[in-house]
Amino acid sequence: MKKAYFLIGAMLLCLMGVHSSFGQAQTSYKLPDAFKFDYQVTQVITEKQRSANPDTAQFFYTRSGEYAATAFAGREGRKGNLLLVLTRDGICIFFNEHNKNITIVSVRKLVSDLSGFMKWIRIDSLMSAMRSGTNQKDFKSAKTGNTKTIFGYSTEEYSVSDRKNQRGSVWFTKVDFNGPADYIFDAVGASYLKMMGGGMSDRPLLQALTRSKTVITEMDLKDSAGARAMQLQTIQIGAISKTVSTSGFEVNDYSNMTFPEIFRAEMKNRN
Repeated sequence: MKKAYFLIGAMLLCLMGVHSSFGQAQTSYKLPDAFKFDYQVTQVITEKQRSANPDTAQFFYTRSGEYAATAFAGREGRKGNLLLVLTRDGICIFFNEHNKNITIVSVRKLVSDLSGFMKWIRIDSLMSAMRSGTNQKDFKSAKTGNTKTIFGYSTEEYSVSDRKNQRGSVWFTKVDFNGPADYIFDAVGASYLKMMGGGMSDRPLLQALTRSKTVITEMDLKDSAGARAMQLQTIQIGAISKTVSTSGFEVNDYSNMTFPEIFRAEMKNRN
């Protein structure tokens, strides 16, 4: 379960690609003068190999539910951070504070472009592989009944384990704003649930991950020897007033471009 927090996120992002209605015509995205956020969640992730240098992630949410954002700290020796904004209709806006530029892409359009490659893949084999990732024989999860309150929110615990005897706990809370699943599924559609094999009654963790207005608040994962492999702790959940201006940034609007068009535009910019 090493790096499970990122693997869970990667699983959700990969599942975006199975929606079948991405081929709709796209129009260029109208960048607002500023993005305004009403809530912030700050989390610290500690991995066994990098216990002395934990990562801090910041997530920003809106009362309206129109968009959300994730902030990434810049690399050591570089100035500025990276901010990724995801809208409910599948637009990603990347802020690069170091280079002072904004790049806009459409997730829906890019996934639609990639769908042409699916003819080379046996879709039944692909879906079988996806289902095996949450197969009860390999991965087990259960609601423990344990609860606790952090920052005024009631959280509930799920136990997790796998066939390699790696185990741990994951805590979730219902919040009063849209969480990650709301943005991912609204941006690209949630029809993948049927393709994943129907009911999720035997997959409690997946049920929790896909609930509306839900946030992971804590993870504590251990390897087969009982040593801590990864830990996630939430150090802030609450209301804020944060504005991110788009003024002063060079804008690369690729929201209505295909992969080849984006590649050519990027090469032109670099030359």
